[in-house]
Amino acid sequence: MKPRTMVLLVLAAVAVLGLHAFFALYTMDALPQPPVAVRGGGGAVFNAPMAEIFGVPPEVARAQPATPEEIRELRGPAVPVKKYAVTGPFTHANLSVFLIHGPDKIQGQPVMTLQAALEQKRAVVHEGATAIDNFAGVPVFIQAGDIVKGGNQDRVLPYDYLVPIGSNRLPLTLYCVEQGRSFPRGEELSTAFHSATEQLPGKRLHLAARYRQSQNDVWAGVRDLQAALARHVGGPVQSPLSQTSLQLTLENERVRTALQNYFETLAPLPAGKDDVIGVAVAVNGQLQSAEVYGSSSLFMDLWPKLMKANAVAALAEQQPGAAAPAPTVEAARKFLADATAGTQCTRTEGNGTLILRQESDGTVLFDTCDPARQNLVLHRSVLAK
Repeated sequence: MKPRTMVLLVLAAVAVLGLHAFFALYTMDALPQPPVAVRGGGGAVFNAPMAEIFGVPPEVARAQPATPEEIRELRGPAVPVKKYAVTGPFTHANLSVFLIHGPDKIQGQPVMTLQAALEQKRAVVHEGATAIDNFAGVPVFIQAGDIVKGGNQDRVLPYDYLVPIGSNRLPLTLYCVEQGRSFPRGEELSTAFHSATEQLPGKRLHLAARYRQSQNDVWAGVRDLQAALARHVGGPVQSPLSQTSLQLTLENERVRTALQNYFETLAPLPAGKDDVIGVAVAVNGQLQSAEVYGSSSLFMDLWPKLMKANAVAALAEQQPGAAAPAPTVEAARKFLADATAGTQCTRTEGNGTLILRQESDGTVLFDTCDPARQNLVLHRSVLAK
């Protein structure tokens, strides 16, 4: 073979390899990149799909096993479940809510929600490095299930974070709730996320993101939710701008209209009550979740978002015939009490937040504690499994 021919063959092979590398990188970039979450001592957490891409098993999150006794010792000031005053059920169609009443444990030490911080330009959630800056004069509270809109794909935060004052590029873990997009959408800023007005609807998506930590399960849950909503509202709920975006589905006019009766009946319930610190929720007669906070003011800041997420879940899960009867107050109390009796326990520390988890056969409980306030329980979240 002539030397010139050999050189041409070598150059052609290099070009082919270069194209393969380019498309491999492009494909990986188009996949969700939620991934590395730095916790405390710099450990990294890959979600399972990314680990599979690299051909290595996913690292275990920096959650340390704990006994129930250790969890009780670590847990700071909180309203004991036995001292909750529970009222309800308040029901519309297939959605029932119970209001949880209790004293304020934060006592004048405010926090700002992520939604408010972004709206007031007091925080920035960066795309790419997936990190947050806090310019507010108070800690910023991110609730697990918060959806951030914008960037190169809408994302959801699977953990609670209490972002300290003055934080700069504090790393965050995020999952994708918009499969396929890896570029700016319309005139939205691609380097950051500009709003956090929505929460994951329904326990299935919360379990996928927060309990199983599975990107594939999150995608599947979004697809199924979109299909269910379309059936119940009488038409497509996906946006032409991005058919896989959960955020844009939740902004869809058909969905908004279908939710109005839920809002008119249930949204005003906590108004004028300064002791409501949480809510328990049942759909189709089955208790699904509960959210309890360290203060009534924090609950009220988050209530509109919680109300919408639960109404969306109920709308998607409507069944033919008469709605199942709502659970009793006693059943709601038992749901909350049983969650604190879970014996499979872990603790996760990092980024100024301590998360205690207790799991039983039927529930998983997350307590988000503030180490700066003697591990005060800022947020308790209970999910039915």
